[in-house]
Amino acid sequence: TLDGEEFDFLINAAGAGALDIAKRFGLGQQFLVTPFLGVYWGVASEVLPVELPIYPTPHPVNPFLGVHVTPTSYGKTKIGPTAIPVLGREQYSPLSGISFSDSIQSLLAFMRIARGKSHSLTQMMQSELPKFSLKAMVREAAVLHESVAAVRGWEPLPGGIRAQLVDKSGSLIQDFLVETTTNSLHVLNAVSPGWTSALPFGRWLVERHIERPLGEM
Repeated sequence: TLDGEEFDFLINAAGAGALDIAKRFGLGQQFLVTPFLGVYWGVASEVLPVELPIYPTPHPVNPFLGVHVTPTSYGKTKIGPTAIPVLGREQYSPLSGISFSDSIQSLLAFMRIARGKSHSLTQMMQSELPKFSLKAMVREAAVLHESVAAVRGWEPLPGGIRAQLVDKSGSLIQDFLVETTTNSLHVLNAVSPGWTSALPFGRWLVERHIERPLGEM
């Protein structure tokens, strides 16, 4: 049972809350989570027509997506995101969603990063802080799609929270993690909603982590 609810098998894909649930099953104890806010800007699709997402080459050290150009299903083309540290896993705006417990955990996570050797906080700030400026974000997106530079009329779009895991060594986890018990499966560090909502990913979870272990019993 979990919070009085009975289950035969639990699949935990709770995004920013997944680690808290996993820890109740004794998993993921070595991780802390620190939230980053991803801010996007958008314009009408007919102004900037894009058929497929355009991504930059991944950063070799910092596990952020970088500014990319993305078509949407609701008539917009968007650019972004930022990766701005925030004080709550539900903090989608400056004055709402701030959490004391999340702030403490995030502070501890950044202390791990600062003490570790995997990442440079200075480089991260130099990379991300300029993206507060629409002009800087447009400049980065224009490297991928030169037509972005000439677009006018950008408007802010709803942001997203990236619940980034940090291990004991201070390393930012670069990929999603799947942890299991005999009757539960936990998708951790699910930093891409497009990825984690994809049917092939769900099929892989079932085939690799549910059906195969059951067949081995």
